[in-house]
Amino acid sequence: MFRLLESHGALSTDQIKFLLFPSTCLRIVQRRLKKLTESGRIRRERISIDEPYYYYATKKPGQLEHVLGVSWIYTWVRLSLNDSISLHNFDREVTYKTLRPDAFIGVKGTWSNLFTFFFAEFDIIESGHDFGEKVKRYCEYFSSGAYLNQWWVPLAKRFPIIRVVTTGNVKKLGERIARANTHNLEFQVFSLKQVKEECINGTGSSRSLRA
Repeated sequence: MFRLLESHGALSTDQIKFLLFPSTCLRIVQRRLKKLTESGRIRRERISIDEPYYYYATKKPGQLEHVLGVSWIYTWVRLSLNDSISLHNFDREVTYKTLRPDAFIGVKGTWSNLFTFFFAEFDIIESGHDFGEKVKRYCEYFSSGAYLNQWWVPLAKRFPIIRVVTTGNVKKLGERIARANTHNLEFQVFSLKQVKEECINGTGSSRSLRA
């Protein structure tokens, strides 16, 4: 757990349960986390009284809502894996010249040994940021060919799909992306609500992982 918290900055109670204690009652997980907090081994806080606790190792991360959003993407990906797909890498906030995706994800076919790579973005609609500007940076990165020297290029079948999880309206964001997507890169847009529901129901998104 400690390594996971250090790698991802912060995880909520629900995320920890899904990732580490999937078959354990939530109440028991909460008690375990409370004991770890009281012993000083981890720390916890709440964004608001209506939200579950989130946990971190030593230093409280900045941009907390965004950090937890990317942690939902990680949880979602992990729960989408199965016997035929394994997680090769989940790298948060890797910088590629002017582009800094929230995560770069690689999955590998267990029997085929083929890789599929994704960029991931968490969009907080309430922040007021224009996601179209991020789309333009992806297009510039692609058109410049600057990605061609990356380690994953020889393993990739194509330029990675960009998967976006948003707190806002999926259709509206898709339309905004389409207007800014001058190089017809493939974007997949999901709502945070859908991501959480798939984690809860165990349905996952393994079909998209094989794209």
